[in-house]
Amino acid sequence: MEDKIVEIARFNYPADAQTLMALLRSEGIECYLRNEITSQLYAGYVDVGGARVEILDSDVPRALEVMKEGGYEIPSENEQGDEIKNVSGWARHIPFLRHLPLERQIIVLFAIIAVFLALIIYFGSLVSSN
Repeated sequence: MEDKIVEIARFNYPADAQTLMALLRSEGIECYLRNEITSQLYAGYVDVGGARVEILDSDVPRALEVMKEGGYEIPSENEQGDEIKNVSGWARHIPFLRHLPLERQIIVLFAIIAVFLALIIYFGSLVSSN
């Protein structure tokens, strides 16, 4: 059976991810960095989800132990990031979004905002042309 690659940590800056990767590799845990280039290119302009440290699924228990010993904060399994809490908090107030998965909630919210902005531009142009 093959191990899956799983994300163990996410950082806004690739340099922070490199520090964790050095710690994990020093303990013999093979790790990979995803989104390093896009995080550097779009930093401050577009949130691409940050630089992600990934390891084999079978190495997760040992990696969590090493991270805890290294002073990294380990979130609980049920804990969500701040961004996820914010989006799901907004969606809770819109009845037809409550039952959708988070990815679809984000797409629908984006579409609603885009339509709203288009209407503002349209009606603004009508007012200014008169």
